[in-house]
Amino acid sequence: MKVLIADDHPLFREAMKHVLNAAVEGAECTEVATFDELLAATPGDDRFDLILLDLQMPGGRWPEELFALRRRAPATPTVVVSSLEDPATVRRVVDSGAAGYIPKSASKTAMEEAVRQVLGGESSFLPIGDRPAEDERMESLTTRQLSVLGELALGKSNKQIADALCVEEITVKTHVTAIFRKLGVRNRLQAAMAWRQFVTDRGAR
Repeated sequence: MKVLIADDHPLFREAMKHVLNAAVEGAECTEVATFDELLAATPGDDRFDLILLDLQMPGGRWPEELFALRRRAPATPTVVVSSLEDPATVRRVVDSGAAGYIPKSASKTAMEEAVRQVLGGESSFLPIGDRPAEDERMESLTTRQLSVLGELALGKSNKQIADALCVEEITVKTHVTAIFRKLGVRNRLQAAMAWRQFVTDRGAR
């Protein structure tokens, strides 16, 4: 069993070797630390049985590095192992044709099982982090808060939102404060971006 581990952190590469040794006996690991080394190790054939890929390697740029790797080794199952734990990233990993996604926050046992599943011909996309998914955060908003957020995303001020919704400006301010807290954002721009992503995701489903 030949496995390529692509990650710029030596300690994490060592940790993944322990995961592999526990998941499959006799794994032969090749390590690379940069995107250029990754390309050199995959010259257009499928010499590896499995590739474990970090998405933030020196010299590369997500998501181009993943799509480039899929073109160079299309028959080799690639599992992304990343600290990028957001729904949008996972969706792009799925769309790339990767065989799996393992968040770096996952337990060693969960990682081992994910590797076994992929080597068994299945896919494995572990759930991300402990924090709620973005759509769950959005769904925690009340109907009125969603209305306020929708107006805010259009670039309206609190007074303009109050006029549009026929409420007092102080009421809008209270809703905006609650929206920031529930979404885990710090300003109006971040809140607007979260809203736009939510609307885009819903439209794609």
